[in-house]
Amino acid sequence: MAAAGRALEQRMRSAEAYLITTEVRGRSDDGTVSVTANGLGTLRSVQVDPAVFATADAEALAAAIAQAIRSAAANATALARQRMGPVEINLY
Repeated sequence: MAAAGRALEQRMRSAEAYLITTEVRGRSDDGTVSVTANGLGTLRSVQVDPAVFATADAEALAAAIAQAIRSAAANATALARQRMGPVEINLY
């Protein structure tokens, strides 16, 4: 059982190291904002299309930023599930 615990710990450490260095992206529905995060969901950058400033619509820009961040978070979650897989714990 100890060997299985060590193997699980190593798998989780390896997955975490991968997720820290892997980038995911998210985009707003209208495509005006995109964000980059790592696989753990830590935001790295935000890119805003300069065209959004022509409308001077702060609420729309705020909504687009929120959408892009949610999209990146969903992509990070999917990547983490894919990389880490299901965790099964058996107690005897």
